Amino acid sequence: MPAVPALLALLTSTAGAPLLPYAEISAEALAPDGIRHQEALRIDRDFGKPEFDLVVDTWMPERNPSAFADVRLWWVKTTAADRRSPLSTRAQKYVEIDSKAQGPDRWLLAVTGDHKRFAFEVELADDGEAAVFTDIVDERGQRVEHCRARSGFLHARRFMGLPVGIARLSISCVDDHGRTRNGNAIMGRAHR
Repeated sequence: MPAVPALLALLTSTAGAPLLPYAEISAEALAPDGIRHQEALRIDRDFGKPEFDLVVDTWMPERNPSAFADVRLWWVKTTAADRRSPLSTRAQKYVEIDSKAQGPDRWLLAVTGDHKRFAFEVELADDGEAAVFTDIVDERGQRVEHCRARSGFLHARRFMGLPVGIARLSISCVDDHGRTRNGNAIMGRAHR
């Protein structure tokens, strides 16, 4: 199996320019020849422009579908045929996204903002599909570790009705026993 840097090279043309730039891109262009794209998680929110959601996208080389070539968290515009785009320069002042390979079939994706940090493990599951896992505290106050996220909803922290930060991230997920669980992602304290 090729090393992670070799897999990342699969997303680069012979001229060295990325085949999938971190720029606005149509949904049709998300799977160039030889690369399999999969949307692994969509996160809605209760602030900002309603036509934009956050999405975790993954790519695997078709010749080595057991390894990730890239994992990204970025915008999806639902009113424009699910066109993807990176966070704006302004948004990047408030939110930091860190995506790092932990092995060929596992990436760590962390989102830091408003002095909070949410961490996700993106893995190739036994069924060959990309899956996003996180730890939550469910509706009964029980901690559920490594829960396979199916959907997410980001809630704003508000002051006088205006969004001023991140309050919590609600997650609907499936635990190791196949049960659907609903709760809030466990947040860490961000140290900047």
